[in-house]
Amino acid sequence: MARQVQYEGIKPEAFDLLKAKLKQMGLSLQGNNGSFSEKGVSGKYNYNPENETLAIEELKVSFPASMMLSSDSLQQRMTEMIVQQGGRATA
Repeated sequence: MARQVQYEGIKPEAFDLLKAKLKQMGLSLQGNNGSFSEKGVSGKYNYNPENETLAIEELKVSFPASMMLSSDSLQQRMTEMIVQQGGRATA
């Protein structure tokens, strides 16, 4: 099932750190918006540095990533990273 999550209070440095941590997990986010589909994880993202908001839509986890994590656990990991950098989930 596809998920949607929104965050606010995301400073540019925090977004860069999130991108770096996701890259360690095998997900590459290029620029401030776009889509990703790697290793069984897909979705769309839009980061607005002026408003310090990040929206992730259509987040899906399928094979082979589903062997190690679910959409819930991926969302939880991303939320933990965001909160550690001073952001918060809004939806």
